Amino acid sequence: MILKVLNVGKSFNGLIVLEDVSFELETGTITSLFGENGSGKTTLFHIISGFLPPSRGKIYFKGESIYDKPATEIDKLGIGRTWQFPRVFKNLSVLDNLLLASKKHPGEHVLNYLVNPFKIWQEEKKRKEKAVRISYDVGLSDKLEEAAGRLSFGQQKLLSIGMLLINEAELLLLDEPFAGLNVIMVDAISKLLLQLKEEGKTILMIEHDRKKAKAISDKVLYLTKGIIREDVGVA
Repeated sequence: MILKVLNVGKSFNGLIVLEDVSFELETGTITSLFGENGSGKTTLFHIISGFLPPSRGKIYFKGESIYDKPATEIDKLGIGRTWQFPRVFKNLSVLDNLLLASKKHPGEHVLNYLVNPFKIWQEEKKRKEKAVRISYDVGLSDKLEEAAGRLSFGQQKLLSIGMLLINEAELLLLDEPFAGLNVIMVDAISKLLLQLKEEGKTILMIEHDRKKAKAISDKVLYLTKGIIREDVGVA
């Protein structure tokens, strides 16, 4: 088990959005989260990824409590998320977007430039090689030098997933990965998610296209009236 959400609730000025949400995610699985607009799906993502504190409840990632951890700390632990509209640096190349998303660069510490510049050079070379490999994985190897803003909407979604991968996310929270895409791009993203599952990644995705999401999901969660019910074995 990689994620455990236990009795999580969230209210805003007395308005209850999440009543009592509990579920678990197994490592190396794909789970779809369904619910009507306003049911609290995005709020739940905000809470798991640390952008909002829960009003009550407990959350464990790989056995460690992340209940009160900020988004930056949760990101370092291995939880990454995308947004319905991809958040990429549109004026930068695909390669630079991937490099910027990588973490723990020795160049972040000024002293390393003085005492060990060779280490920085080696690390930059490794990161570039890793970025190139990931660009192949997400189908953007021929777009490395192209500005991210010139990519199609679907390609920007692929890039945003690639940015999670280079950041070594183990749990990927994907906000409507199929929304606004044509059949070819939906198929490309579906194949990528199944590949990531085989590599041991865990995926939780919000999606409105239930048919396409169920086709690749191991489990389905339904968020209704602030609580969760689930169906297993839907794929």
